Amino acid sequence: MKRYLSIFTLLLLSFSVVGQDILTKHTGETLTGDVQLLSNSDGMPYAVVKNGKDKETIKLFDIQNISMEEFGLIKPMKIGEQYHFGLLVSEDYLSVYKYSNSNRMDDFGMVALQKFGAPAFALPGIMGFRKLMADYLSDCEEVSDKIEEKEFTRKDIDQIVADYNGCIALKNSIKEQPASYYQSAAPKIAPSIQSMLKDFETLLKYSEKVENKESATEMFSDLSSKLKKGEKVPDYLINALKGAIKNDNKLVELLNKIIEE
Repeated sequence: MKRYLSIFTLLLLSFSVVGQDILTKHTGETLTGDVQLLSNSDGMPYAVVKNGKDKETIKLFDIQNISMEEFGLIKPMKIGEQYHFGLLVSEDYLSVYKYSNSNRMDDFGMVALQKFGAPAFALPGIMGFRKLMADYLSDCEEVSDKIEEKEFTRKDIDQIVADYNGCIALKNSIKEQPASYYQSAAPKIAPSIQSMLKDFETLLKYSEKVENKESATEMFSDLSSKLKKGEKVPDYLINALKGAIKNDNKLVELLNKIIEE
């Protein structure tokens, strides 16, 4: 009888784990349980993880992402001048998020767009949509022109996102020309740049002035990879990285030298 009870108990425990929310910190630590998305009196979001009688409060800047059974993948985001919990809808060159603009952090009634490595951009309302969106997506003339000419309106946002991502993917594929039979597939970069890239990586790793080091590291890796392949580094990636390291003057100075070489 005891054997059957123990098996039943194990089954209950295994089912209790399934369906739990998972919060991952920047340190790599994960917390499981019932995650609540809240905000303080200043509007700064934070999360509370409840697991049985245990309860832990996690600050926004300590959170890497949250996987919630009810919603999906959620990430901390800065949209304009405010911080939010962003619910990932689709991820590509231009990703789509939903977020809350009310006291309820899990409302997810607003939409934000985010180019890879760039700040998030709140989807404009009907007033001002044409100009703001055409400017934001100006690196793809085909889509930008359709918005300017009112062929695309706010209700066509899904098609706008799909066409923009297709446009950027095509541009990137054109840039990646096959290597000549007599050439190395990976062109070498100047030793001075190689050295500066290594110095930057080390400084970034130990910097205490960069708030979101994981995001900055990801952007730097992308920039470094493009330089090593001989590709042009897009302005939005440079500007996004500069914004991420703006509090560390040594990193900013070194990045400027890398770009100028």
